[in-house]
Amino acid sequence: MITLAVKVGMIQLCGCSGCHISLLDLHEKLLDVLPNLEIVYAPIIADPKEIPEGIDVFLVEGGVRNEHDEYLLHEIREKSKIVIAWGTCAAYGGIPGLANLYTKEELLNTVYSTDSTDNKGEIPSEEIPPLKDYVKPISDYIKVDYIIPGCPPTPKMIADAIIALLNGEEPKLPAKIVCDECPRKKENVFPEKFKRTFEGKPDPEKCLFEQGYTCLGFATRAGCGAKCPKAGVPCRGCYGKTDKSLDLGANAANVLANAGEAALEIPDKVALLNRFTLPAALINRKVK
Repeated sequence: MITLAVKVGMIQLCGCSGCHISLLDLHEKLLDVLPNLEIVYAPIIADPKEIPEGIDVFLVEGGVRNEHDEYLLHEIREKSKIVIAWGTCAAYGGIPGLANLYTKEELLNTVYSTDSTDNKGEIPSEEIPPLKDYVKPISDYIKVDYIIPGCPPTPKMIADAIIALLNGEEPKLPAKIVCDECPRKKENVFPEKFKRTFEGKPDPEKCLFEQGYTCLGFATRAGCGAKCPKAGVPCRGCYGKTDKSLDLGANAANVLANAGEAALEIPDKVALLNRFTLPAALINRKVK
């Protein structure tokens, strides 16, 4: 066990702070981790003026949406020994990555031309970092040493990664899929029809996918404990792909295709299959 305090930095880019909150959700288990950590940079906690040199581990939440995000990433990489993509937004782009289905100009015009917008049609530009053309995961800009996926990652997954690093070990991610953690009974059949989450009442014992719900547990990395399927909610793929997969959305589409005509009737398939991972997909934006 490392006895000296490890210098840690944390930051939120294009994200929602959910990963930071998940760290706090360790509650009393924080006492097992915090004594060995010296948090030297964390804008969510304090108002630091600059990123210090010599950071041991930097946890980056959120993907890259604007030029300031990219600037900070390069500085973080330069001043840190280990950089971790913290959460699915940093690792794969996350839900903000669905903006890649539109051009930057379309997004700005939509947001600033609605009737409820002050100064309708006027797009602010002063002291605001310009948007990048598309949302991207942080690994598109810098070398990332490890990822901790999830939206957000479970507190245990975060703690396990930190403790592994404190022990001089590499954090290890589950290699299985959500279906392997799900207790629901599977009969290896494909549904004749797909339905929305709010349609009908799912059988609490049977596989949600086989009941016709668009559960993506068969293409998603394990680690969450299958919390959503256990609660009767289809997996949406927030832990991203496994190490052996190139593209979560493509894998999911390949499985859904076995359902034939029923799969073609699923609405908004692009967003459904790439809800959390579009910026890291083989085709990572809408091509016009």
